[in-house]
Amino acid sequence: MRKACRQAGILALIAAILWTGGSALFPAAAWAASETELYTPYTAVDAAPGESVSYNVELINNSDETVTSNLGFQNANAQWTHELTAGGRVVKQLAVKPGSSQSLSLRLDVPLEVERGEYQFTLTAGEARLPLRVSVAEKGTFTSKLEVEQSNMEGHSDSTFTFSAILTNQTAEEQTYALTASADPGWDIRFNSGGSSVTSVTVEPNTNQTLSVEVLPPDQVKAGTYQIPIMAANNATKAETTLEAVITGAYGIGLTTADERLNADIKAGGTRSLQLTVTNTGTAKLEDISLTAQTPSDWEVTFEPKTIRSLEPGKQESVQAVIKSSEQSLPGDYALSLSAQSAQKTADAAIRVAVKSSSLWGWIGILIIAAVALGIYGLFRKYGRR
Repeated sequence: MRKACRQAGILALIAAILWTGGSALFPAAAWAASETELYTPYTAVDAAPGESVSYNVELINNSDETVTSNLGFQNANAQWTHELTAGGRVVKQLAVKPGSSQSLSLRLDVPLEVERGEYQFTLTAGEARLPLRVSVAEKGTFTSKLEVEQSNMEGHSDSTFTFSAILTNQTAEEQTYALTASADPGWDIRFNSGGSSVTSVTVEPNTNQTLSVEVLPPDQVKAGTYQIPIMAANNATKAETTLEAVITGAYGIGLTTADERLNADIKAGGTRSLQLTVTNTGTAKLEDISLTAQTPSDWEVTFEPKTIRSLEPGKQESVQAVIKSSEQSLPGDYALSLSAQSAQKTADAAIRVAVKSSSLWGWIGILIIAAVALGIYGLFRKYGRR
């Protein structure tokens, strides 16, 4: 009897369990819905150094009452910056009606100087949490670079040294650079871009621009090696390098007569020889010095030698100049310009040549005067007695 009662009890218990779905023995886990939650469809994104990532976020109110939530952003990376806005304004708190949602925007700025890797952030609204992850695929920098294809050049004091430089903007922003040079007094440094002289240039992010740098030494510069630092800079970044100009010597040339007299006499249609002296007054050798002259009409000047092949510094060379005047030249002073010209320097000498009247014409004049006098005397003799 007792056995039958126990069996009946067991059957009743099994039936009760089946009827209640086991809830009497195993109570169900209850998940109370949060009052608010944050939602955005893209919680893990890729970004480049210097880029801004924008999120459209919904703050959802699941309760039956209006909820006011303080907004926050948990950021363990001090160099990253962010901004929360709603309705075009920066916000720190949002109120959401029951069963409704409110939109807000999050802008997250990736630093220009950043290591490669994944970065974690959390947006908060009251008790609601929204984890975010940004992956940076490459290391970022905030630098600029100024490189010169050939930073060392050699030439004489009259040379213009032209360097080709490349300015690279390695930041993620457009940069305007001021161009400057630090040189000794008397040196002239000019920056050119696109064929125009410039003092500043604008370079797009992650691009470069070619610059031409002209270096002109002072007139009296001595032989030697000169360092010329140049810089492209602004308030955020700068790049610099050093140019080197090697001065091997200075060119100089002088031209005068052997006795240093700059005047001469000549007869009309006659010739006159002048002894000239060409001097190398510089510190560099002169080559292929040619002698030329500018003369009055129908005059001629010939030189012997006409060309000096080479003249060492401090040396002199004698040149004979033969001047031939025009037969039609009237008495008076005439100007001749003589030049000694090399590829680097030119020297001039102005010679004043006085043309004298011919002695034949003097005798002819005397004879004419004598003939006239005799004629007058004859007239007086013939008609004077009457």
